[in-house]
Amino acid sequence: MLASLVEKAMKYVLVFLILFTLNLEAKLKDYFKKPINKSGSHTMKGIDFIYMINLDQRPEKFERSLQQLHPWGINPYRFSAVNGWELSVDTITAVGVKYKTGMTLGNMLATYYEKENWKNPVHEYPHKKGRTYFCHCMSLGAIGICLSHLSVLQDAFDSGYETIWIMEDDIEVISDPHILSKWIKKLDKAVGKDGWDILFTDRDTKNNNGHYVPCTSCALRLNFTPSDKKKFAKRYEVTSDIRYIGARFGAYSMIVRRSGMQKLLQFFKKHNIFLPYDMDFIMPDDIQLFSVIHDIVSTKPNSPSDNGGPNYGTERDLHIGF
Repeated sequence: MLASLVEKAMKYVLVFLILFTLNLEAKLKDYFKKPINKSGSHTMKGIDFIYMINLDQRPEKFERSLQQLHPWGINPYRFSAVNGWELSVDTITAVGVKYKTGMTLGNMLATYYEKENWKNPVHEYPHKKGRTYFCHCMSLGAIGICLSHLSVLQDAFDSGYETIWIMEDDIEVISDPHILSKWIKKLDKAVGKDGWDILFTDRDTKNNNGHYVPCTSCALRLNFTPSDKKKFAKRYEVTSDIRYIGARFGAYSMIVRRSGMQKLLQFFKKHNIFLPYDMDFIMPDDIQLFSVIHDIVSTKPNSPSDNGGPNYGTERDLHIGF
């Protein structure tokens, strides 16, 4: 009798632990945005679906990007981006990293909580248990960008896609994007279909002067330390057109395999948002990153940005052409 009761109690405990674990994993996912009306052709050879992330307040940026792609017959699906400037303080505090005793970085971090002008972060050394922190100067716009990318990855994974192309709305087409279909096959042959997670469509990101800005290290995270920090500096050619990279900036044009979707979603669901997305996608220990050597689709220097503030519709922004 006692053994039966103990067995039954253990089953209840097991069910509770499973449900508790699932709830933890779903916490960040609850704030992902679902795409609507995915009808139409948004594919190309070797790519199951093409997404472009674009704020509802920025139709001109989407149109400029379409003008870049339409001569090549490429029609991305417009994903209505998560606008970080419209998120509630409750959402912001839910998606970031909650401080636990023993966490330390030695840096002042950004935190948001209910107060007058709460959309301006408070900077402090992490100390309060349960308070949400982000990296120094992490803006609401940057949090929205991260949620947008994760929402796209979740949709692609749930849709069963094997290979997707994700773009932001500040791209510049340098040469025929259809060459990417050839480079995907070439990379498959060089490292195996399961040997890569992300292929970036340009060599490196660029600053406002159009100069490359390489990345060879990682930023510090409050709740995660990479097992091999030396990996971020690695770079070597795998073919005459493609190279392996340990790290880079820029998330404006990236081809992601299903394995990459899974690794990124698992990482963020476990560790939540802390850094800007293009400083965080390098973090999973087993993520395999590659880039083309010669730019195909890159970023447009001096493109209007709403990362640091909601600049859409401002007088300054209206004078920036496209």
